[in-house]
Amino acid sequence: MKNKFSKFKVESIMESLAGMQPAAAPNFFYTRLRAKMQSTEAKQTRLIFRPAFITAVLSVLLIVNVVSLLRIEKVPTQNTIIKSNAPATIEAFANDYNLHSESVYE
Repeated sequence: MKNKFSKFKVESIMESLAGMQPAAAPNFFYTRLRAKMQSTEAKQTRLIFRPAFITAVLSVLLIVNVVSLLRIEKVPTQNTIIKSNAPATIEAFANDYNLHSESVYE
């Protein structure tokens, strides 16, 4: 079996590889990349301001309000009438709520 590459061809390939340099990023590549990454992080934190999120939250609040209103209507109301022969004065109020405080000036 005959060699596919001649010695001359192999040497020319090796010489062309000698002039190669490692790949390098352009100037300010990493600073631009870091800036783009930080801007995407800032956009991700603002989920609260998206219209879909606001619509979902408002829908849940509406449902909770409707359910609570329906439950309140089903609760039976009790009519209680309080009759008192005592006049409605500040002293009667203080007696009812045990607000007996003795003044320093008395």
